[in-house]
Amino acid sequence: MKPPGQSGRTAPRAKPSKTAELAVFQALVGEGSAFGLEDFSRRAVFVGFSGGLDSSVLAHALLKTASRVGSLTAIHVNHRLQPAAFSFERHCRFMASQWNLKLIVKRPAHAKGQQDELGLEASARLRRYKAFEEAMDLQRSPDSDTSTWPVLVLAHHANDQVETALLQWVRGAGLEGLCAMPVLSQRKGYFLWRPLLSLTRETLEDYALSCRLGFIEDPSNALMDQDRNRIRQQVLPALQAMRPGAVPAMVRSLQHLQQARNLLGQMDRDDLAACVESKGLNRDALLARPIEQQLRTLRAWLVSQPEISGTAMPPARRLNEFLRQLRTARAGRLPVLAVTPPSTGGLPAFRVRLRAGFLTVEWV
Repeated sequence: MKPPGQSGRTAPRAKPSKTAELAVFQALVGEGSAFGLEDFSRRAVFVGFSGGLDSSVLAHALLKTASRVGSLTAIHVNHRLQPAAFSFERHCRFMASQWNLKLIVKRPAHAKGQQDELGLEASARLRRYKAFEEAMDLQRSPDSDTSTWPVLVLAHHANDQVETALLQWVRGAGLEGLCAMPVLSQRKGYFLWRPLLSLTRETLEDYALSCRLGFIEDPSNALMDQDRNRIRQQVLPALQAMRPGAVPAMVRSLQHLQQARNLLGQMDRDDLAACVESKGLNRDALLARPIEQQLRTLRAWLVSQPEISGTAMPPARRLNEFLRQLRTARAGRLPVLAVTPPSTGGLPAFRVRLRAGFLTVEWV
């Protein structure tokens, strides 16, 4: 049964294959899962649900493990950016009713200034995460005990991961950007979990085929005026034609990069401990470190600030310029690093100031 006016398709009938189903369930509750079953049962679980292939597979698989989680709620964000947007919303409402799945629909307001500065995709992403957080009711101060924090589960998969890494590469990103998306990250008051990052889109298609899932196709994915779509439609097929298994192989490389990043992160935290005092980050101690380490130590200090997350981090070129100013500033000159919306990702604007030899964060 389909809802009236559904824009999308249902996977055709085929002989059921358990391989893809097993792979998806292993990603959710297998040995390598970020959450054990007992731990999972204490948490509220939210799943981003667009109605497309990826999120439909994820929501369906989570429902099959619903007895093992505390509660499960789907969140659909309708950006109202294309004519089919309300058709997508109706589809999600219909599927949620068919699956007996609680659904929250959010329609975030447009942010013209933010969109002009960041671009349509980045602006929509920021508003989408804000909508997710509102749906999870995170207005309270986060509890320091993370054992009961809610989990937001998103359906990014291996193809998405490779696309993200390639986009970051052509933009000249450093190690943090090249690592693409982490499987698990800690946000303010909740965990963000992407359990499908090791699975290819083909695996998700096999799952949908096996379980006869209905899902929608977003027509904007076929537009060639967006960099990600060009990578998806032109670059990845060429790489896969050149070397079968290219996507899983590239995901393994990204996992190696992430392991290296995590190791460097621990070293950064150890170096930072030698530079931080009650007054702030000691400038002289910072500048006494090898010049290639100063950027990592400064970044580690910013990340350690309670209100700053990765989305608020200034690019490396700005941090390097600020460090240069710290090294060359004449007596009486006080360099300032100002970070203002919307580049903060919706977080408060802040400045990093030098006062009496110590760097401090000042919220605007």
